[in-house]
Amino acid sequence: MYVPDKNRISVAFDRAAHNYDQIAQFQHTVSDDLARFLADCAPDMPEPASALDGGCGTGYGSALLARKWPNCQLTGCDLSIEMLRLARSRQMDAVLADLEQLPFRSRQFDFIWSSLALQWCRTPNVYAELHRVLNDGGTLVFATLGPGTLTELDHAFSEVDTHRHVRSFSSAHETGRALKDTGFQHVRIMNETRTTHFQDFNSFLLSVRGIGANQVGSGRRRSMMGKNAWERAKERYEDLRDMDGLLPATYELIFGFARR
Repeated sequence: MYVPDKNRISVAFDRAAHNYDQIAQFQHTVSDDLARFLADCAPDMPEPASALDGGCGTGYGSALLARKWPNCQLTGCDLSIEMLRLARSRQMDAVLADLEQLPFRSRQFDFIWSSLALQWCRTPNVYAELHRVLNDGGTLVFATLGPGTLTELDHAFSEVDTHRHVRSFSSAHETGRALKDTGFQHVRIMNETRTTHFQDFNSFLLSVRGIGANQVGSGRRRSMMGKNAWERAKERYEDLRDMDGLLPATYELIFGFARR
């Protein structure tokens, strides 16, 4: 079972915070798509009195919600204090918190939004906690990552070592089952695969690290990887270059909607 190292995750996002919005185009696009997914699932949803942006980062998703519902009392939370500093500089109410142990009372929020944060949590635990803080009749909408994410990275390192370089994310089926087991109703799950492209291997690695998402592995290496190993991995990744001369990076996205 995946046990996240929340300290390592928070440190990675602290380091990434300063330049995050400049290179997080993919993450921002997913937030935009999550807003459209919500509109498709609940086209007539009234403005909630209170909402939580779980894993708010620098506040991009919160800004979308604020424009949609200007009178909603919106609260954000994140593991990264540096991300929160940026969010607060935009006049956002945001607190330092772990999504698996939220510092909020039960049934506090009428609506919960989370875009690309739940994958850093244990699946049963995080949905149980979100269910706890969601009010009766409240709505949860989220985007997270599935097991088809960054398969190219495992391919690149498959002949270098036996260490897993991308952890096993929960599948769409496992996510839907966890929601129902927790007590959520009217569950709707949609998953799709998207591919981003890079000019070279180093650009890909810098992008992953630059958004703080380098904590995708399933465990810690016992030693540093040597230069030769990196070169072999780079050569393996080059095998994947497409007809346009670009290197792919695939993400499996899971969009979820549920009500308490």
